[in-house]
Amino acid sequence: MNKKLIFISIFAIVFSLLSQVSLAATIQEIVPSSRVITRVISGMTINDIIRKIYPEDKTLWPEIKEKIISINPDSFHPYSDQLITGSRLKLVDIKRIQQEEVSNKHKVGYVVRQEGRASVKDLDGNILGLEINSQIYEGDRITTEVGSSVYILMDDGAEIFLKGDSIVKISEYVITSGYDEGSSSILDLIRGGLRKITGAIGSSAISNYSVQTGLATIGIRGTEYVVKLCKLDDCSQNVSRNDPDAKLHAVVLEGMITLTSEEDTKILMAVGEYGTASSEELMLEEVATVPSGLLNEDESKKFNVTIPEQLEAEKSQEESSGWPWLLGLLLLAL
Repeated sequence: MNKKLIFISIFAIVFSLLSQVSLAATIQEIVPSSRVITRVISGMTINDIIRKIYPEDKTLWPEIKEKIISINPDSFHPYSDQLITGSRLKLVDIKRIQQEEVSNKHKVGYVVRQEGRASVKDLDGNILGLEINSQIYEGDRITTEVGSSVYILMDDGAEIFLKGDSIVKISEYVITSGYDEGSSSILDLIRGGLRKITGAIGSSAISNYSVQTGLATIGIRGTEYVVKLCKLDDCSQNVSRNDPDAKLHAVVLEGMITLTSEEDTKILMAVGEYGTASSEELMLEEVATVPSGLLNEDESKKFNVTIPEQLEAEKSQEESSGWPWLLGLLLLAL
């Protein structure tokens, strides 16, 4: 073998290795795009569309097709890839991410269910659309549009139901062995509201747990609750935490929570109780009714059932505790 042939062989091997390294260093993610085909014309096929719009991504054509069908369920005939003439078709973009960027992220949960549109902004400032099975990382800032919602299952078993027109940041989420004092779950509610069911971190007596709202910090130990930043007492209007008319409304559906102000004033809220926090005061609202717009149908049903059950239990306890005294009096009389 002559020197020229040896050189070419070595070059080919090196080039192949470099290509593999480069390929391994980049991952591709197919995400919903702002681009749309406003009206599908008769005879147009999804395969033709993909070939024309994504000619340089031939290896991704099957995934692109699957993604387009999944985000356009009303644009295809049932159980087929046949387009419906006259329908609107949302397209996708191919986001290429350096693998080292991904490896630096700390996964803390994923999207289980979603209605409407939601997005996430990561620590690097990248904004991506969310969908079912999208992973959530520490530091992510999650936003829902008006009328939308997203349900996230965290790695410690906690559940976050982010309501429409809301923003929450996963400021810190650390899970340690045994969920000791090194475990931490810190969320920042920036706008709107959420429903939270705590997981192993929130159930631990020594881990660090809080939801910060700007008006009060929520601390818990194994519970389910709803909080929302409303325009004063009108919970049909969402506001951000820095809005001068912002008022926090909170309801406990299970367990108990604490509301703590910046001045370290604290109130304890048990199951079935409703409280508020403003820049002036914390209040346990024992007389006021829960404002419309704070709870959805399921939450309202659960909350409204809780109080009658509590009253009935207290009544039964009082009645049962009175019987020994009555019996004693009867025996004494005899």
